[in-house]
Parts: sequence; C-alpha cells; structure tokens
Amino acid sequence: MNFQTVFFAHGKLRAVWRFLLSAAAMVVGIVAVQILLGFGFRLAGFKPSFLQANSLAAFVSLPALLGVVALFTRVFEKQRVGSAGMALCGRWKSELAIGLAIGTAMMLAVAGAEWALDAAKFSWSGIPWVQLALWGCGGFAVMAFAATNEEIIFRGYPFQRLVESIGAPGAILILSVLFGAIHLGNPNSTWVGAVNTALVGIPFSIAYLRTRMLWLPIGMHFAWNFVQAFVLGLPVSGMTLPVSVLRAEATGPEVVTGGAYGPEAGLLATAVILLATGYLAVSRSIYVSEESRALVLQPAGNLAPEAASLTLENRGPAGENTAP
Repeated sequence: MNFQTVFFAHGKLRAVWRFLLSAAAMVVGIVAVQILLGFGFRLAGFKPSFLQANSLAAFVSLPALLGVVALFTRVFEKQRVGSAGMALCGRWKSELAIGLAIGTAMMLAVAGAEWALDAAKFSWSGIPWVQLALWGCGGFAVMAFAATNEEIIFRGYPFQRLVESIGAPGAILILSVLFGAIHLGNPNSTWVGAVNTALVGIPFSIAYLRTRMLWLPIGMHFAWNFVQAFVLGLPVSGMTLPVSVLRAEATGPEVVTGGAYGPEAGLLATAVILLATGYLAVSRSIYVSEESRALVLQPAGNLAPEAASLTLENRGPAGENTAP
C-alpha cells in the first residue's frame, strides 16, 4: 500500500476522504456563520435567546451549506449540485408531499396516543388569528430552512459519500448517532431524547436511499417539527414556540411524554419512529424516479468497486427502482 492507493482509487479521491473533507467543510461553514452572527449581535448590542439565535442561524447557514455541496459535487463528482439530492426533477413534488404527509401522521400519532392515554391535554390557545398567522408564517420559514439544513448535513453529500465508502448500514449508524449527539446540547435534553433523535435519523436516511433525493426526508423532518411546535404547542427538542394553535399540557410520566424536551424524549415517539421506519423500508409508493436515477446513479457496470453500494436492483411501478 502506498500514498496513491490510500487516498485514490481508479483515478479519483476515495469516497471516505471526500466524506471527511465535505463534513469538515460543513462544520467550518457552520462555525463561521455562528461567529459572524455573534459578532453582529455584539455590534448591535442584542442578546438573542436560544430560539432567536438558532432561527437566524438557520437562514444564514443554508447558502453556506449549498456552497459547500456545489463545490464538492463540481470538483470531485464532476456533476451539478442537484446530484446531491436537491434537483427539481422527477417526482420531487410528490416526494415532498409524501414526506409532509408522513411527518404529519407520525406526530399526530404520538400526540393522539398521549391524549388517549391521558398523558397530555390539548386545548385551543385562544391566540388571535392575526398573531397566529404571523407566527405561523415565521415558524414555517424557520423550520423549513432548519429541516433543509439538517438534511443536507446528515443525509446529503457527506452521507452519500460514506454510503459509497462503507455501505448504507454503516453510514446510517454513524450519521444517525451524530444526529442524536448534537441534540444533547439543546435545552432540557435527555439521553432518551438523544436516542430517539438518533433513531429518527434511520427513517430519514431510508427516505433518501429509497428516492436518492432529499425532498422526502426534508418533508418528513419539517412536518414533524412544525406540527409538533406550531400546531400542537409541544416542545421540539427542548424548545417551545411562544405562539401555537393549541396549548399542550403534559400530565403523564416523562418517560411517556418526554417532559420539557418534548415527545421526542418519550417512548411513544420511539414506537412511532420504528413503525415509520418499517413503512418506508417496504412501501411500493416510494422509489427512485427515472430522472433522479439518470442524474444521481451511473450505470452499475461503470461504478468503481467501492461505489457498489450505490446500485439499486429491484423495479417498481413503470419500471422504476424500489429497493433501498
């Protein structure tokens, strides 16, 4: 083994190094955004709350992350940025809509179970419609950006290169654990919450692998958060919106409701996440469109050995691929 074989295979930088470099670049980009925002807050004499700081960071981080993805896809893959899962082609609208429906159903199932078990009570918040509309629009935008950012980081280019290097199971395990670990820094965090957050990374990852686009996991991620926070009035990863459609009161044990961290730290969420994982793994309505396959996947015979895990085998409706 020499320098050439450690870093390169078939004339191309090995996938594991592309994973590490892209992950490092995204971390640098996020840290740079945080530093610039902190500097701006100090100049303005403004001390934001945790929620305010994270909301503004969500808007500013997206261009930085897209810039990193564009750079790596162009330099290392010789492809357009859309090949990393953000292309507006194929079934992207349907995939986004399915994701929104699944994410909504998951959170309503958790809340419904809490209500049925008398572990939570929900009532109309009584907040004026105009105020609800303003907060709803603001919350919609912030959570859409935040969900997109996290999916780019954890199911985007770095994840895709790790799948190429070590296969899907290992990549899902590593990135899902990291996804849960970063949430330990949130307010009211618990180890159960971190485990559930890691677990929810599994269906999000399967959603990408079944479609090779990020629209399905983005839709799921956004709907899970938006319905939880703005519609139901529940905490999302330890953060509660000051305005919501319903007012929620957890009355059951914390192991069921998640307490101040929210449903994500409760065992009911664990059950729903596992059910969603099973559905996403076998559903015939979720598959790679021909347009997405042409953009993202090379013909199997042209793939380098370390990229073998990227191939899809089974065929679905109208000849589409369905296997993760």
